[in-house]
Amino acid sequence: MRSTTLAALTMTTLALAACGGETPAPQPPPSAPPPPATASASATPPPADTTPPPPAKPSVAELIPQTLKGIADAFNAHDAKKLASYYTEDCLVQAYGTPNRDAHGRDEVAKAEQQSADVFSDAKAAVTRVWTKGNIAVAEIAWAGTMTGDFMGIKASKKPVGNTRVHVMWFNDDGLVKEQHEYGDDAAVMAQMKGAKGAPPVPTLPSGAPEMHASKGAADEDKLADGARKMDEAFSKDDVKTVAATAADDGDYWVNISGAPAIKGKKDLTKDLTNWFKAFPDQKWTSTNAWGIDGFEILEHTLSGTQKGPLGPLAASNKPVTNWHWIDIVQPAADGKMQHGWGFANLAEMMIQTGALKPPPAEKPAPAAKADAAKGPKADAAKTDAAKTDAKEPAKKK
Repeated sequence: MRSTTLAALTMTTLALAACGGETPAPQPPPSAPPPPATASASATPPPADTTPPPPAKPSVAELIPQTLKGIADAFNAHDAKKLASYYTEDCLVQAYGTPNRDAHGRDEVAKAEQQSADVFSDAKAAVTRVWTKGNIAVAEIAWAGTMTGDFMGIKASKKPVGNTRVHVMWFNDDGLVKEQHEYGDDAAVMAQMKGAKGAPPVPTLPSGAPEMHASKGAADEDKLADGARKMDEAFSKDDVKTVAATAADDGDYWVNISGAPAIKGKKDLTKDLTNWFKAFPDQKWTSTNAWGIDGFEILEHTLSGTQKGPLGPLAASNKPVTNWHWIDIVQPAADGKMQHGWGFANLAEMMIQTGALKPPPAEKPAPAAKADAAKGPKADAAKTDAAKTDAKEPAKKK
């Protein structure tokens, strides 16, 4: 039976082959049905995030004017803590020639500012001119007020006071002041406090925005800085003609320690320089910082020498003067000679060194707590008993 079946299959296969038929190909398995739609696949895609990116951090150049305005506003509001908030925690403020006024850190800045507010309770200030370069600003500031409190041994006189000063400021990336050099004449302010004859006039504060000068980053600014340094070389030669030759024929120069109007013209400038070199015939100048900014030369420097001749009303002391701090701002003419110049220093810094001005006593540190303060109730009881005993004894005559 099995043989018959096998033979039949064989014959059938041969017959199909003879007729041109082929063995049918196997059918592929049916494809799997698509998965059922899910809710997330059929839902509308979420909307795009349209939240604007955070604004870019302002540059130091943008922050400096804001900080200067904030400091001025805080000064005018007599808010010492607010003013100090514009300085870094570890800042250094050097007030050249002003005893006990240097500040290390924000707390000392607030303390110094509060002391100033206590002496000049109605003082107001205005920034008049500003020169900026990178993270540095040189700010010219005018202030005016009334002496309503005691200062350096001088009793409150209710006299009008004020002057023009310069602050050189270095800023961090957040626009806070990390270092500051102050140039203001305390001797002039003291003369105003006393109502002295010939005391400098109190400035009138401007109401408009300050005059702004920003560095252009041009190559000629380096040349201006070099020109400023050469001023020190000229003065250190002790030669009036050499210095006078650096000024334009119609140039003018104003210095804050004189109380006088600007010196105009080379003739008057030469006369004033002659008196200056008689006062300090061995003067040596040392440049500390120099900048060229928007057509101006700005120079921080110090004077060392011997005051061998009179300086204004100050008689010759024959005393050495070391590191008397100055800042000069010069606007040269096209030929490089000085057309306009402004000098700032603190005459009190020199006067203290020569003995013409007695410095105030140094501030005493806060007294340390006594040891018995921590000994508990017994110590307090002993103090009370001692006080009672003292009260029974008659006062001793002096």
